[in-house]
Amino acid sequence: MPIPETTWIHLLAVLGSVAVMIYGMNIVYKRLKAKNQGFGPNSLKAIGVTLFIPAILILAVTTNFQSETLAALLGTVAGYVLSTSKPEE
Repeated sequence: MPIPETTWIHLLAVLGSVAVMIYGMNIVYKRLKAKNQGFGPNSLKAIGVTLFIPAILILAVTTNFQSETLAALLGTVAGYVLSTSKPEE
């Protein structure tokens, strides 16, 4: 029984998103280690963006959310990224 073509596309999108999550987390970890920096608000923001944007792509591909719902989630990410953090002292 052949698998429909859209299923392959969904599978590739999900696997690609997971790969981006893992690669992004690796980059964030290496940057924190190279700068000898602890875990703070800016690193939390980097981790959040690294995990949240691919998760939205996975939700867009695998669920039947309306476009308004996905737009609201992307707006949340934009507000989170553009929000100001406390300057480092």
